[in-house]
Order: sequence, then C-alpha cells, then structure tokens
Amino acid sequence: MGPLYINKTRLTYDMYKKGIIGNYKASHFLLRAFSTAYALILLFFSYVFAIDFNWTVCVPFFLFAAVILFWNAAGYRIGTRQSFLKFAGLHQSHYYVDMEYRFYEDRIEQETSRTELTVRYDDISIVHTMDDILVIVFKKQVIIVDKTAFEAEGELERLLELFKSRNIKIKKY
Repeated sequence: MGPLYINKTRLTYDMYKKGIIGNYKASHFLLRAFSTAYALILLFFSYVFAIDFNWTVCVPFFLFAAVILFWNAAGYRIGTRQSFLKFAGLHQSHYYVDMEYRFYEDRIEQETSRTELTVRYDDISIVHTMDDILVIVFKKQVIIVDKTAFEAEGELERLLELFKSRNIKIKKY
C-alpha cells in the first residue's frame, strides 16, 4: 500500500536550529528552571562573599553560576551548527539537505540521497508543532518536517489527526 502523505522538505540550518532548540526548550523546561534557580542562589552567595572580600569563595561561585546561566541561554546553539554541518556534509552540501518523508498507516519513512530511516508511530513520544515546522521526537532523536512542503492541501491536518488517533501527544510550541 502506498503512502498516505508525502512531504519533501529542504532542511536548512535555520529550520534545523529552530527544531533542535525548540525541542530542547520544551523537553528540558524543568531542568532549565531548576538550574537557573540554582545559579541565582550561587550568585547570591557570590555577592555575600564579595561583600566580605573573600575572593577565593566568591570567584568560583560566580564562575559556576555564569557557566550555568550561559548554558541555559545559549549553550545548545553551540553544538547545533556543527551537528548540521556534519549532517549536510554527508550529503555534499553545507547549506541544505533535501529530504522526502512518506507517512504510512503505521510508520514514517525518511529518505535522503544518502540515508534512509523508518520510524514506527509506536516509537514516537511527542510531536511539537511550531509556526512552520513539525518536530517529531522518537528515542531521543528528532525528525524536522517543513509544514509547507506537503504535496496536497490539507495533508498536514489529516496527518495530525492520524497522530492523535495513534495516541501521540501533540504540543503547540
């Protein structure tokens, strides 16, 4: 039986970055909140020790808090560019990767010029729907799908209904 829906996505760095960072922010919300609170407490202790001119305790507290806050604000962006360039380089490009997604009744097939991937709907843990992309999360990996690249009008809505019928959680981000 043929695919129900076909999507031809041209994955660019901007789409990749938006999908990866969006997934990280959504899935690590509590971790980021607790680590930010911890960093603020460390900054408070750093300030208290700075008042007493105890620099041997103040500086490590301040540096540790600064590293935590930096990682929460921009850390995930650092590895994202290298990850995309490595993936795009596999496909002899530095700017984009052409991907075809075929959505069947029970699985998704992803195909590029060099790779193939099949993901069963049972393995999908969540789907994040953003303004212009879908981020499909499975086994701590992601598939990024361009919402505008479906072959026929209305396929996106029917695909989301298919996901709901398979008890896949869909979150708007």
